[in-house]
Amino acid sequence: MTRPRQHEPSRETPLTDPDVKQPSHAERARTLVAAYPTGTLATLRDGHPYPSLVAFALTGGAPVLLISEMAAHTQNLRKDRRASLLVAERTVTDPLAHGRVTLVGEVALLEGDDAHARTAFLARHPGAEVYVDFRDFHFWRLAVREVRYIGGFGRMSWVDGAEYLAAEPDPLAEAAEGILAHMNEDHADANLAYARAFTRAEDATAARMTAVDRYGFDLMVDTPGRSRPARIAFDEPVTTPDEVRRAVVALVKRARTQLG
Repeated sequence: MTRPRQHEPSRETPLTDPDVKQPSHAERARTLVAAYPTGTLATLRDGHPYPSLVAFALTGGAPVLLISEMAAHTQNLRKDRRASLLVAERTVTDPLAHGRVTLVGEVALLEGDDAHARTAFLARHPGAEVYVDFRDFHFWRLAVREVRYIGGFGRMSWVDGAEYLAAEPDPLAEAAEGILAHMNEDHADANLAYARAFTRAEDATAARMTAVDRYGFDLMVDTPGRSRPARIAFDEPVTTPDEVRRAVVALVKRARTQLG
């Protein structure tokens, strides 16, 4: 079960209702981890945390590592299987304002020939083909017990490991950047119409789409003297850029009718 903990909330009425449909923290965490091929593995070395950069793949949401017996973290895992893997969004701006996920659990050696782990790892790291069959390299899997999700300032929670593993990455994750660029560069008028019609910012002067997912999209809405976030839900979940296009066209038609 997700156990959210937020910073002290603002007393100001939000632009949209807080219960508007959006991804759960489990879904957000699963999407973020699926987006990156490397992370920081922390193992225990003489009782002290020892972090190290590792490459990983996913099998059913669980990280799979291909590591050498000579690696320090392998030696640590031979003594104590407890570990965590930190995966953070890559950003050139303030990293603390962006998302990161820590997967906590135990790492176990995969005995025998695990074809599924091999296929998944080589698909994500084709360069590993040159050493995957070396005798001192083995596959290890992190059994996720719990997850710490931080989506930037004010958005964080602990997520149960089973809930994380049952979640699915957002199907729009790879296309999101292009969708946002298109909406902000070519359809600024539509973004403004969404803000004026579907949020409490009737005096909005501009709006930018800042995120999009299967359930809807986020806006940063400019009003006289300040900017505030808002959330708009699609009528139904979408899975492809073409479905997003149809959904935003339907919403802008409704918004313009409502605005007269």
